[in-house]
Amino acid sequence: MNYSNSKLSTYETCPWKFKLAYIDRLKVEEEGIEAFLGSRFHEAMEKLYSELKFRTMTLDEVKAYYEKKWQENFHDKVIIMAPGRTPDDYFRLGLKYIEDYYRHYYPFNQNRVLGLEQFIEIELEGRRRYILQGYVDRIDLTPEGVFEIHDYKTSSSLPEQAQADADRQLALYQLGVKKKWPWAEKFRLVWHYVAFDLEISSTRTPEKLEELKREIVELIEKIEADREFLPKESVLCNWCAFWDYCPLKKHEAGLEKLPADEYLSEEGVVLVNKYVEYLNQKKEAEAELEKLREAIIKYAEKNNISKVMGSEFHITLSKQERIKIPNAGDEKRVLLDNLIRQAGWWDRLSSLDRYALEKAIKSRQLEEQLLQKISGLISKETQVALYHGKNEGPSD
Repeated sequence: MNYSNSKLSTYETCPWKFKLAYIDRLKVEEEGIEAFLGSRFHEAMEKLYSELKFRTMTLDEVKAYYEKKWQENFHDKVIIMAPGRTPDDYFRLGLKYIEDYYRHYYPFNQNRVLGLEQFIEIELEGRRRYILQGYVDRIDLTPEGVFEIHDYKTSSSLPEQAQADADRQLALYQLGVKKKWPWAEKFRLVWHYVAFDLEISSTRTPEKLEELKREIVELIEKIEADREFLPKESVLCNWCAFWDYCPLKKHEAGLEKLPADEYLSEEGVVLVNKYVEYLNQKKEAEAELEKLREAIIKYAEKNNISKVMGSEFHITLSKQERIKIPNAGDEKRVLLDNLIRQAGWWDRLSSLDRYALEKAIKSRQLEEQLLQKISGLISKETQVALYHGKNEGPSD
C-alpha cells in the first residue's frame, strides 16, 4: 500500500475507518457539506490560477465557475450536520470566501506559479521502503527565490501558530517538492484560512524534517502491525460516512431510522435501559452495604467481638494485616526493586506481567521467532466488559 497524509490522519482518527476506506476499499455515497464546499473552492482556485498564463479572470467569472461546479456536483447524499442550515447557506459561504480571496490577492502576480494540484511522491526507509504521495494545491516561486507550498483551508476554526509549526501535511509536501527540484533551498509553508481571510505560514529546519520522517515511519509500521483496527469514537464521528459499518455507531444509525413509536421497544434499547436501571440499583445497594460494613466493624470493635448475630444470619469478622507495595514509578518502589534484585530474590518474587506481554504481542514488538515460540505456550480467551454512558442529546 502507498500512503498519503490523508491515510495517516484517518488511521490516527479511527483505525476502523482506515480499514474500511483503504483496506476493504468500501465506497460510500455520503459526503459532508463542509468537504463538498472545500472541493468546489479548490476547483475555483485551480481555474483562477491556471488561467493566469493567458489572462486574469474577473471576480464574476470565478464566482460563475464556482456556481457551475457546485450545481454539476451536488447530490442528495450531501450531509448537513448543523441544525437549521441549508445547502444554499453553504453555497453563499463559498461565494464569500471567493470574494474575500480575490480582493485580497488581486491581480495574483505576487509570485510565479510553478504547479497547481501538483503530484508529489517521496520514499522513506523503514523495515521496507514506504511511498507517500499527495497533491499540492499550489507551488509558487517568490522573487526572493523561496518555494512556497500553498494549501487552501475552508475550515471554520483558525489554528494556533504552534499547530501550524507542527503540521505534517505541508512538511511532507516540502520533502516531495525538494525531490522534484533538488536545487531548491528555501521553503515556506502557507495555509490560506479563507473563512478568516488570513494566511498562516511556517518553515521547517532540516532536523525537523528528519524527525518527521522517523515519526512517519513509526506510524506506518504501527499501521502495518495492526491486526485489529479498533474503532475510535470522537466528535469527528459526526462527519463520518461509515456509521452503517461501524460497531460503535451501527446501532445508533439504525435507531435513527425507526419511527418514534418503535424506538423505546427496540430490543437493544430495552436491554440497555434495563441494565442501567439495575446497575443504578446496585450502586445504591453497594453504598448502603459499605455504610453497614463500617457500622458492623465499629460495633464489633466497641463490644470486643468478632461475630455479630442477626435473626437469621450472622457476620464473622476476620482481621489480617497485609503488606502494601509502593506503586510502579514511586521512588520507594525503585529502591525496593533494586534491593530485592541485589539480594538475589528477584526471580523467586517476580511474576510474568500478562498485560505487558499482551501489549508486546499486539504491537509486534517481539522478534518473529520468539513470538512463534510464545504463541505455542499461551492460549486466548475472549472477555467482554460492559461500560455505560449517557447518550448525547440534541443540544450536546
